[in-house]
Amino acid sequence: MKKEDKSIVVADLHQRMLRPKVAILTRFIGLNGGKMTHLRAELRRAAVEYRIVKNTLLRLAIQGTDKELLGTKLEGPIAVAWSDTDPIAPARVLAKFAKDFPELKILVASSEGKLWSPEEIQAWVTLPSLKELRAKILGFIQGPASNLARLMSTPGTRLAQLLKAKSQKEE
Repeated sequence: MKKEDKSIVVADLHQRMLRPKVAILTRFIGLNGGKMTHLRAELRRAAVEYRIVKNTLLRLAIQGTDKELLGTKLEGPIAVAWSDTDPIAPARVLAKFAKDFPELKILVASSEGKLWSPEEIQAWVTLPSLKELRAKILGFIQGPASNLARLMSTPGTRLAQLLKAKSQKEE
């Protein structure tokens, strides 16, 4: 690769590393082409970017970002995953895939200037997704409103039942 091409790759990757809240390093030794294609398809469906990058280029690209700590973990062939929309999505997809294909190893993640171990990343997977959290919040908001509506209609219903019972008793 020519020096100009390398600088373009580094600049592009630097811009991409500024946006996401989380970047995860993986090792993929032993994954054949079919498994790698399957992994990339799963990641794409979850709006996760996944790149195999030379360590020296990634080290240059993460300088000046909150992912700079990853530079200490760049050894051997690695790939980096990130998402601009859902910070948990890369961990969720990679953990599920690693369970089925142990050749994929989750090495470390960087978020807001902190390194996260594979065990800590695994804990992220149990967190609810953004859609699930929104649904729960909506349920919390709607619950009291529907209870209030039910309580407001109850006295009228009870009064109607009482009057009906009274009229049937008099007959």
